[in-house]
Amino acid sequence: MANITRLFKSAGIYFLGNVMTRLISFFLLPIYTAHIATADLGYFDVSTSYLNVLVPVICLEIWSGIMRFMFDFDDPKGKYKVIFNGMIIFSASILVFSILFVVLGIVTDIQSIVLIFIYGILLMFQNLYTYLARGLGFNQAFAVSGIISSLVNSISNIFMILVLGMRLNSLYLAMILGLLVQMIILECKVKVIRNVSIKMFDFDLIKAMVRFSLPLCLNSACFWFLSSYNKIGISNTLGLEANGIYTVAGKFTMVVAIVANCFSLAWQEMVYSLGNSDENKGKLYSVASNYCLTLLMFGTLLIVPAVHVIFPYFVDQAYSEAYSLVPLYMFATAISTFSSFLGNIFGAEKKTGIVFYSTILAAVVNVSVFHLLVGVIGLEAANIGLTLGYCVNIIMRIIILKRIFPVKLEYLKIIFVLLLNVPVFYIYQTQSTIVNIITFVVIGVIMLIMFRETVKKIISSAKSMIKR
Repeated sequence: MANITRLFKSAGIYFLGNVMTRLISFFLLPIYTAHIATADLGYFDVSTSYLNVLVPVICLEIWSGIMRFMFDFDDPKGKYKVIFNGMIIFSASILVFSILFVVLGIVTDIQSIVLIFIYGILLMFQNLYTYLARGLGFNQAFAVSGIISSLVNSISNIFMILVLGMRLNSLYLAMILGLLVQMIILECKVKVIRNVSIKMFDFDLIKAMVRFSLPLCLNSACFWFLSSYNKIGISNTLGLEANGIYTVAGKFTMVVAIVANCFSLAWQEMVYSLGNSDENKGKLYSVASNYCLTLLMFGTLLIVPAVHVIFPYFVDQAYSEAYSLVPLYMFATAISTFSSFLGNIFGAEKKTGIVFYSTILAAVVNVSVFHLLVGVIGLEAANIGLTLGYCVNIIMRIIILKRIFPVKLEYLKIIFVLLLNVPVFYIYQTQSTIVNIITFVVIGVIMLIMFRETVKKIISSAKSMIKR
């Protein structure tokens, strides 16, 4: 129970940072849809989708390896030794990324390529510094830096779009400014430059980190085919305008992503720190898995009717087609988080190869289903492909996990919550705002009943803290 309490405490810190960050971005949606053309928003999303695969692959996702190996040391000197050797790999990755973009600039004519390059470099540093902050225990700095970064991003975007009349390039410039500010804030806290030295060089440690990170890097490439390929497929088959609409639908999944991401970050941190311990991991993984999946499903069930109410106030008419895409996209986002949740368990046990193979299979399912259906049902093919891909991924990971640890899932509760999606999605698509509001209340009551013991413990803990 202590570990579960720790998990929710860490998730709470990440939640505060992520809520502010994502909410600020979400409330910019009316400005984006009113002033940025669907094709421009689609192009921005496609370019960032390519970066989402290039950055972790070229960097070998070394930040995950750094954080995992940092937890093998209790003393700061040992942790900074891991950081130094990880940054040697990171520096080589920066060089490879730069050479790649020089070549692309010579042989192709990519719109806004300089801004995309700068954004990619800063995205690498942001990934590195956020993992360093978490590995060193500076979770509050991580959360605060995210909020400030988002504020800088949002204010810059508003100024450039509404005052300067900029369009596509404002999206890149605002992201660049936000990431730069976050990197500076985190360096002031983690003090990497001050605490590393060439004397810390350890070739054996570098090899061990590469062995750990390489499957994660390959997994990121496969994961891109699972999570982001559909956006490229939409752009190539249906056009950039269609991808712009799909992007807007994805913005509404942010609320699920907020809670999910916080839980995932806290979970990754906790299981990595327990990687070498002899605690009853089977029981811990069972309790956490049941909590995670059930809460994700209830989050989806609550948010879908809420989107029905707010959609007309946040989205310009030009993007109205995004409305029907939201429910299944929301569901796919929720189960993708549970997939990552399971993946972090294997990462903690240094069994990253399992993560890689399960992601390959899921990616094949997603890409195949997308291309089979996109010509028939259009954009919804992307959601169906995502959903089926993640379902295959989760099933495979659970089967393998149960062979390693005595993990027990509450199947009846999980099936019940999954089946609730059917009437909720139907009501979203066909019924009035009043009916959707009633649905929201009913789902909320069911959730409180199912989690009544947990709610009682939270209230009791809150009362104890107030008395202190």
